[in-house]
Amino acid sequence: MDTTASHIHADTDHVLAAATLTLGAVALVLLAVAHGAAAWTGLVAVFLGLWSQLLSRTRPERFENVVGATAGALALAIGLAHGGLL
Repeated sequence: MDTTASHIHADTDHVLAAATLTLGAVALVLLAVAHGAAAWTGLVAVFLGLWSQLLSRTRPERFENVVGATAGALALAIGLAHGGLL
């Protein structure tokens, strides 16, 4: 992350990794409320994680991608088992 006096610049690959991790966690939390929303959020987390994995440059970003995409895949699978994506 490059900081200057007037603004903060974040790398795209780090932002994508953080978004993947966040979406994966949100998908798991949504399982308690709505299986359909959890399945859709999990699907987005999986595809975003795969795209982010292609762009990642460092090991911590790859770790975040794998954890977030796995959480999204788990939420997607459980959501589909309970009738999600309809």
